[in-house]
Amino acid sequence: MMPKSSLDLSDEDHSLVDSSTCRSNNDSKDEIDDNKSSTSSAVNRNKSKFSKQHSSSSSSSSSPIKFIEIPKAQESGHIIAITPDGAAYSFCSPKSKSCNNDLGQLGRKGDIHAKLPVVFNSYDHNDNNDDGKTNPKSKNDPNDNTTKPKLRIAHAYTGGFATSGHSALLDANGHLYLSGCDRWQQLGLGSSHGGSSGYTWENGRLWQEEFRRNGFVVDLLKRLDGGLGDGFGAGGSGSGGIGHCGDMSRRYIRDVALGGDHTVVLSSNRKDVITFGKGGEGQLGLTSKPWVSAPMRSKVLSSKSPNIAAVCAFKNCSMTLDENGNVKGRAGKCSMDL
Repeated sequence: MMPKSSLDLSDEDHSLVDSSTCRSNNDSKDEIDDNKSSTSSAVNRNKSKFSKQHSSSSSSSSSPIKFIEIPKAQESGHIIAITPDGAAYSFCSPKSKSCNNDLGQLGRKGDIHAKLPVVFNSYDHNDNNDDGKTNPKSKNDPNDNTTKPKLRIAHAYTGGFATSGHSALLDANGHLYLSGCDRWQQLGLGSSHGGSSGYTWENGRLWQEEFRRNGFVVDLLKRLDGGLGDGFGAGGSGSGGIGHCGDMSRRYIRDVALGGDHTVVLSSNRKDVITFGKGGEGQLGLTSKPWVSAPMRSKVLSSKSPNIAAVCAFKNCSMTLDENGNVKGRAGKCSMDL
């Protein structure tokens, strides 16, 4: 029997089922209970999680920082938190024994326990270009009012094993950024034409210490659906059916989920699922089980109809969910007690 979530999140009530459905939701202010890492809570969450603002104290300021989204990686223990004005901060969970920043999962340097703003790679920071090949600019962060254009982050995602860890961000214009471990090419910083050959790491580095914009995934999604993004930002729904007035953050990507060493991306058309990273356990849902793979459309996880509400990933497993939290499809080693 397919497991059911304890909530019904449809577009009509302006709530969106997303990959946070896979995570336990016992985070309280700046602490998240590491004892709740059991996959028995994989498809259950508190419906009000992202509607409440969480406050926590910054080590660099006496004023509390209000966060509206605080996803925490269960195994690697790192957190990316977003403020109401779209600034992204990262830090290690105080209760995590495994959290570190050795592979750049915090997307910045400095004290791992301090709530510090993430940094975006200077080469990628250009809000007007969709191809991932942008003009060099000075290093900057979304909190720097002197830097133009200023990024506004809308959604954050975290994942990875205790020995790795990677993070993803969606900005207010729907662009995807990733940071952290890229040992299995789970950051997807290469064209889909690379297939199972993957791509060559820049300067031979198997990780990224700053968030890199990934234009390859969006490019692939638009090639799969030529009308992707139409109607967003003007109260229309586009092909994804979720466009609230002025909201461009999900015009290309509806949801993102980060597994142990792989990444899953759901198109806003609710049909196409893109996967990349480690694939030896079948977690990418491709026709084969490649050792690694560049961003590719997952045949197993994608649907012919626009009926996928969210994607889920943990360890070597990937799943798709419907609006009621039912598991629609799965790939990889997904044995668990739900």
